[in-house]
This record gives sequence, structure tokens and C-alpha cells, in this order.
Amino acid sequence: MYLISAFLFFAIVIGSYDSARSYVTYFFKSDIISFSFPLGLIVFASPLLVFCSYLLFIVGYRKQKNKLKEKVKVNNKLMSLLAAIAIFGIIFSFFFSFYVEYDLTSQGYVKCHKKSIHAPTEYVISKDMCE
Repeated sequence: MYLISAFLFFAIVIGSYDSARSYVTYFFKSDIISFSFPLGLIVFASPLLVFCSYLLFIVGYRKQKNKLKEKVKVNNKLMSLLAAIAIFGIIFSFFFSFYVEYDLTSQGYVKCHKKSIHAPTEYVISKDMCE
């Protein structure tokens, strides 16, 4: 449980950094901008995922200490708030990704061909910059 919790936390930190970096490159209108719906969603979903990672850690700790009879108490208000933030993030990221595409193409950015369906869309100022 500890390993899974640590791996999940590490993945959340890396994903949140990439997501925040994509928002920054968009707002500062960098020469190369990578953005997609999942990448924009990670910032909003990370608090819920960190809380789930914490719960996994607590379950592993209680299992190790043989306190399985005690239930893990979940703060329902906090869980509801984090779920609401994640749901808002889903809606916001969905519409914002369409706005980003419209805004960047109207400003003359070129959309590069994606190497994978899961890769974020890359926008560049010149077609020569596409790899």
C-alpha cells in the first residue's frame, strides 16, 4: 500500500507540474504551446487524487499495525469539496480546450500533427517548428 500510495503521489506531482506548465505557456503565448483536455484537467483533479493517496497510505498503516477493526474515517465534507472541484475541472477543461484551439488558431498558430491520440495537441507559430 505504501508503494502504491507513493507512486500515485509522485505521478500526481509530475502531472500537476506538466498541467500548470501548459497553462503558463498558453497564457504567456510561448512559441510552442502544448495543451489538451486531460492536461488541463489534472490541476483540478489533483487535490482529490492526493486525498485518495493519503487514504491508501492510512489503510496500509492500519493494516501494518493490525488495527483492521477500526474503520478509516473519511471526512465527507472534504471529500465532497474535492469531488466538486474535480467535476468543475472536467467541465472547465472541456470547454477551455476548445477555446484554446480557437484562440490560438485565430492568432496564427499552427496545429502540429499528433504522434499519438493521447499526446497533447501542439501549437507553434510556424509550420517549420513542427517536429
